[in-house]
Amino acid sequence: MSEAFVDKFIDFWTAPSPERLGEILHPDVVLTQPLAAPMYGLPAAEEEFRRIWKWLPDLRADVDRWSGDDTLVFIEFRLHAHVDHRRIEWPNVDRFILRGEKAIARMNYFDPLAVLRDLPLRPGLWRRWWSSGAARPWRSGHRMAHYRPDAGS
Repeated sequence: MSEAFVDKFIDFWTAPSPERLGEILHPDVVLTQPLAAPMYGLPAAEEEFRRIWKWLPDLRADVDRWSGDDTLVFIEFRLHAHVDHRRIEWPNVDRFILRGEKAIARMNYFDPLAVLRDLPLRPGLWRRWWSSGAARPWRSGHRMAHYRPDAGS
């Protein structure tokens, strides 16, 4: 089952969109990542990823390796996008807890400085980041009421 999940993950990142998140994420998913408030449920994930793709419209991922079993999968990958005609890339690791064929919980690990170091030097980039609303952990609107502590188990 883990190999099928990784195949879906790879396919998703070849042509990602918020509408396709349901192909890999359970409706009750809990997503956590640096620079963003936790996302509880598929609609919150779709909303946040719309913001991220508004900021970095050509964001894609290349999977380097993975490991896992039927309930827990680690995927090591590189995200990349173009900023001012220059490709930026940064390594990531996602830890997924699976429920059936979809992820019920995802914790993302990456060094935020790999992404943020260019913001002060590129006014167009930080304006796009700010106007997109992406990755503002202080932003309200993530529906805590939908959070279930047992969702990741």
